[in-house]
Amino acid sequence: MDYNHIKNFLDKFKKIIYEKEELRDLVIKTISEEISHPIENDSLKIKGGCIYVKGSPMLRSEILMHKKEILNKLESLFPNIHFFDIK
Repeated sequence: MDYNHIKNFLDKFKKIIYEKEELRDLVIKTISEEISHPIENDSLKIKGGCIYVKGSPMLRSEILMHKKEILNKLESLFPNIHFFDIK
């Protein structure tokens, strides 16, 4: 029995998931470089153009102080994706 059609179907989802993880990793790297503080992988969520970061109040304050620079840097890295806020 030929299961290539199932394999091709599942490969599409694999590609979508990989692209989302890669985007998330690049956003984490960009924010970490800007604030000079590492961010955990599980503490960042991207939903609808808004970036949600879980962390200590000090970390969140540091991100908010550099919010404009971070958003500008992300816009230059990803011109086809619009991030409008970091919370």
